[in-house]
Amino acid sequence: MEIIGSNFHCNLSEIHLNQLDPKNYKEQEEAFTAGALSVASLLNHKFLEPRYQKSRELDPIVGVSFTGLFDFFVHAFGVDWLRWWEAGRPATEQGLAFKRQEAEYLSYWKDIVHRAVWDYCDRHHLKRPNRCTTVQPSGTKALLTGASSGWHPPKAQRFIRRITFRKNDPVALACIDYGYNVIPSQSDKDENGHLLNDPFDPRVSEWLVEIPVAVPWADLPGADQIDVSKFSVLAQLDFVMQVQKHYVTHNTSATLELRSEEVEPLGQRIYEAIQNDEGYISAALLARFDDLQSFPRLPFEPIDKSTYEQLNQEVKARRITDDFCAVLSRYDLGELSEAGPSGCDSDKCMFPEQQPTS
Repeated sequence: MEIIGSNFHCNLSEIHLNQLDPKNYKEQEEAFTAGALSVASLLNHKFLEPRYQKSRELDPIVGVSFTGLFDFFVHAFGVDWLRWWEAGRPATEQGLAFKRQEAEYLSYWKDIVHRAVWDYCDRHHLKRPNRCTTVQPSGTKALLTGASSGWHPPKAQRFIRRITFRKNDPVALACIDYGYNVIPSQSDKDENGHLLNDPFDPRVSEWLVEIPVAVPWADLPGADQIDVSKFSVLAQLDFVMQVQKHYVTHNTSATLELRSEEVEPLGQRIYEAIQNDEGYISAALLARFDDLQSFPRLPFEPIDKSTYEQLNQEVKARRITDDFCAVLSRYDLGELSEAGPSGCDSDKCMFPEQQPTS
C-alpha cells in the first residue's frame, strides 16, 4: 500500500522527472511546487459523506509523487552510474558519492513539497498533512512522456509496452487510427486453448495496444552495452530504500524483480534492514522471466534497436492521423463513464471496503 488509511480519498500529483534538467534547480523547484499546490488545493473540498469528511479532518491525505527517477539520474550522472548499477551499487568511493548526490536531490524535492503544502495550508487555515510525499504506481501514466515507471529501472532500453483495454474502447480505437498495433489479450483463446490473433473476432473481450518504447537515454554512448534486466534485486532494494529514506513520507510503490538464486540473499538483506531499523518499506516481488516465449504477450517485451526502429516505421505507415485528440473525440462522444486505463495503477481502491471489527 502506497498510502495507508481508511475512509479517505487520495489527493495525488505526479512529477515527470524525465522532462526536467538535472542542472536546473529552479525548474525542479517550480515543478514540485506546482505538484504540491495541486494536491493542497484539493483539501478545500468538503465531503458530503460524513465518514470521509471526518477522516479528512483527522488526517488530511496528500501525496506528491514522481516518475522517471531512473531516467533523471542517468541524465545527471551518465553511463558511469549505469555501470555502478551493473556492479550491484557497491559501497565504493564512487558509489558512495553517487548515493550522496541521489540523497541530495531526493531531500531537496521533499523539502520543496512540504514547504509548499504547509505554506498553502497555513494561508488558507487548513490542517497541515503531516506527510506529503509518495511514489505511486505509474506504469501506464509514465508512457505519456516515455518515462521509466516511478523509481524503477526500465525493463530494457527499448521494449514493446502492451496496455489492456476492453474491446472497442474509444482510446484503443483511437490508437488504431494513430498507427499502433492491437492484438487480443492473453485471456482470449479458442476452444483448444490457443491464443486468438484477430482483435475483431467476436470471441475477443479485451485488447492489447502495443506501443514501441525507447527510454530517453537509449542512444547515450555506452548505454546499449548494459543489460538493465540483469540488475540485481539487492541493487533495486538499495535504490528504493534511498527513495523511501530521503523522499517518501508515506510509502514507495515498489516491485522488486528477482531470480530464484536471489531469494535467499534478498531475505537476508531484508532481515538485516529490519534488525538495524533502516526504515520502512513494503514491496511486491516479481519473478524474472528470461524465456519470454514461455509467456507470450507480456506487458513488457524487450526488443533491440533494429526491431524498435522497424516497429516505429510500421506505426507511421499505418497512421491515418497525426491528431490523436481529434480522432479520440470521434470515438468518445462523452457517453461512457470511463475510457482507457486508470490514472493510478494501484489495486488498493479495488479491494472491498472492510470496517474495523473492534
